[in-house]
Amino acid sequence: MLLRLVPRLQSAFPGVKIKLRGDAGFAFPLLYQFCEFFGIQYAIGIPANCVFQQRAQSRQKQLKRRYRRTQVPQRSFSSFRHRARSWSHQRRICYKAEHSAAGTNLRFVVTNCAGRASEIFAFYNDRGECENRIEEFKNGFRADRLSCHRFLANAFRLLLHGASYNLVNFFRLQLPQPWRSAQIETLRAQLFKIGARVRQTARCIRFHLASGWPFQNLFRSVSFAVNSG
Repeated sequence: MLLRLVPRLQSAFPGVKIKLRGDAGFAFPLLYQFCEFFGIQYAIGIPANCVFQQRAQSRQKQLKRRYRRTQVPQRSFSSFRHRARSWSHQRRICYKAEHSAAGTNLRFVVTNCAGRASEIFAFYNDRGECENRIEEFKNGFRADRLSCHRFLANAFRLLLHGASYNLVNFFRLQLPQPWRSAQIETLRAQLFKIGARVRQTARCIRFHLASGWPFQNLFRSVSFAVNSG
């Protein structure tokens, strides 16, 4: 997939940096080499082993002593250089060490990105955000309801799901906080799913909404902002 996508992206957006992040299921030397060949910055989770744990042992003991003294959960970030047997050269390993009442937690990431280890982990941890959007697209808009017998019919249905998601997402971006981070089901239940009376005349169709609806001012202001935009 990357072999097909990356050259096209670099051709369409010359000079734009491409960054890749993934969990430990993608920790393969071939992927590291691919990213380095195409100039891609990557941060990929890597399983812990005895070498990594030994390199983080001193930091881990320090956090443990600090936790015993303060009873406050401790967290620290650091990095080191490492070369596995299957690697052609050394690579940077960033790690996060935590200690709390639940015990010690260690996480490792292999990367070619510059910057502090805490910044690398902040970039790496955001990888789950796209999964939240996919789940929202699937469950909030029933995007998995592709039960037609023809491929083109299902493709068109998926296109309609995508258009609906983009429209609602554009509407959501006009909302104030904390509404802007609300799930689709919340928006549907409180802003969209409203009882109304429909009146059709020779000139227009009117929707009469309940005067007791508590979110009418919010919906009206956002609707004006969307229409003006």
